[in-house]
Amino acid sequence: MGTLTTAMLSVARTRRAMFGIGASFFIQAFIAVSWLPRIPEIIEKLGVSFATWGLIVGLAGVGNLIPLLFVNQLINRYGTRPLLQISLLVTSAATVVLGFVSDPWIFFAAAFVQNFGWGVYNISINSHSVVFQNRVGRVILGRFHASWSIGAAVSALLTGFFAAFTPLHTYLLGVSIVSAIIGLLGMSQMLGPKEDGHEDEKKRAEPVPILKTPGYVLLLALGLFCAVQPEATVMDWGAVFAKKTLNLGASLQAMPYTLFVVSMIVARLSIGKLSRRRHLSQIGQVAASIGAVSLSIAVILGSTLANISPVLALGATGLFWILTGLASGPQVPAIFSMAGSVEGITTAQAMSRMSLVNSAMLLSAKVLLGAIAQGVGVPFLFAVPVAAYVGSVFISGYVLRRSERTVPNNQDEPSNDENEAFEAFPMTSPIGVVVEDSEK
Repeated sequence: MGTLTTAMLSVARTRRAMFGIGASFFIQAFIAVSWLPRIPEIIEKLGVSFATWGLIVGLAGVGNLIPLLFVNQLINRYGTRPLLQISLLVTSAATVVLGFVSDPWIFFAAAFVQNFGWGVYNISINSHSVVFQNRVGRVILGRFHASWSIGAAVSALLTGFFAAFTPLHTYLLGVSIVSAIIGLLGMSQMLGPKEDGHEDEKKRAEPVPILKTPGYVLLLALGLFCAVQPEATVMDWGAVFAKKTLNLGASLQAMPYTLFVVSMIVARLSIGKLSRRRHLSQIGQVAASIGAVSLSIAVILGSTLANISPVLALGATGLFWILTGLASGPQVPAIFSMAGSVEGITTAQAMSRMSLVNSAMLLSAKVLLGAIAQGVGVPFLFAVPVAAYVGSVFISGYVLRRSERTVPNNQDEPSNDENEAFEAFPMTSPIGVVVEDSEK
């Protein structure tokens, strides 16, 4: 069969870990998206305006910021898997509460707790996956983020399907229980605290005070915001746009986001092969250019045709929602892959600080989007993600010029998903690599 360059992980253990990480990304998205397509219903249930809704979800995002101040220290002490298990249970419980309440203040409190749990979860799962990617020696973040997108797509479809005949609180209760069980089972296959490399990470560098964070980390944080913001906007406001602008019924209100996220899955599953020929940042730069144009056309064309026929508006804009999803696919994996290449700090430190800045900017953006929707109109809020795509073009270009490929592309030799040793992505640091040498 082949040999391993390290005794740390067998091929079988590597595959089990990949399954566990993929399942964890899937479950996170499945829970997170489970109530988003029903936001119009929630807004009516709470009896709030768009501006107030933007304020609620924006300030609730502060819960996502708090763990970023200390979660890297918890990872260094306990590893990633225990933190993932606890945060999964917290977010599942908070999601149940979201379905039962009609008071805006209680909803805000539950959303705040949910965001707190996701703050711990996000850094833990992404730190785990970046270190694991470098351990196996090939680009696999795209697969994991594709798992997230698949979870989001499945969740959006099921939420739309059940919306016609299942009360929100019943649906979220079922989603939370099933997701917690499946998630914990999947996490049991991930690398444990003695395997996930957090001990090696601690040896990479002494803790760097937050005020002395390298400037490159701040640039990556801005890049992360530009990468996440279009995806977050379509997630938060896609159903509202479908209802208020396209005038679609409840069963079709999830379609713009569903088209977007399904195409994002395709893009992320293609990253591994594309990155053998082009640097991830170059892929992200080209894709962001496409995203800025396609999202603009989707919103303008949809708003114009909705007065003629809602279904015509949806059909005519479908291609552009798909192109926008394809454009968003490479953005986050490209930025996260760079987080492991910052000299002097650990991957968890870099990610925590990137996510801290990114989350603060997203919080402000959520409040801004709510104000735009209330004061100007829902279609106009999409100018913000279009601007984010443009920002991604310039940041990806800078990262591309700055980055050096740590290993050459072996483009003259055939390669497949099970035997990829050379990829166009920046490695974190010298850690054990699993390579299976197959006999031809």
